[in-house]
Amino acid sequence: MKRTLLQIFFLGIGALVVAGGCALPFLYPTQTLWYKTGWEKAVLQTGHLFGVFAFLALVLQLLFGSRGALLERAFGVSLVMRLHRANGQILPLLVLCHMALVLLPEGLANLPLGLTFWPEMVGGAALLAIVVQVVAAQVRQRFSLDYRRWRSGHRWLGYTVLLLAAVHVLFVADSFASGLPRLALLLLVGMMALRLVYRMVSSRR
Repeated sequence: MKRTLLQIFFLGIGALVVAGGCALPFLYPTQTLWYKTGWEKAVLQTGHLFGVFAFLALVLQLLFGSRGALLERAFGVSLVMRLHRANGQILPLLVLCHMALVLLPEGLANLPLGLTFWPEMVGGAALLAIVVQVVAAQVRQRFSLDYRRWRSGHRWLGYTVLLLAAVHVLFVADSFASGLPRLALLLLVGMMALRLVYRMVSSRR
């Protein structure tokens, strides 16, 4: 009974977060959408939607990787780890879709490169770090590298990706400049930071 209640709780929270994320590009559109019409506006909105999905998938990936006691009690260690691996393969695809759909309406001649577009560059760095994570995980399995050492680096790089992604979102999209979207993002990142601190303190006891 307790396990079922935990499952309902986690699935309910997940559904609410995803629903809220889906509504963001439409309730809080960025200024770039003001100058787009037709297919360009639809593609750009879809790109923003994929960006939200990618960020939520990143948070989910860190939660799966941390293997919290309540999460494992609700779904079991085996399922949590399978979800972690599957989500890790989906995550870079979501980021690539986000990037492609956002850039498509602007054209290749207007790629956001250089210091002027540093928030976009930070997003590119986050994508590169995600690819490194995925490749490193495959290499570890193939060559049976030491799990403890690999996991430590894997965890820290994962939280670095979250930080890069949060900076990218906060400064590239004016939807998160203030109000509820900014508060929700900071709250989500803050909760993940507290989770990391808790794990660090617990591991030293």
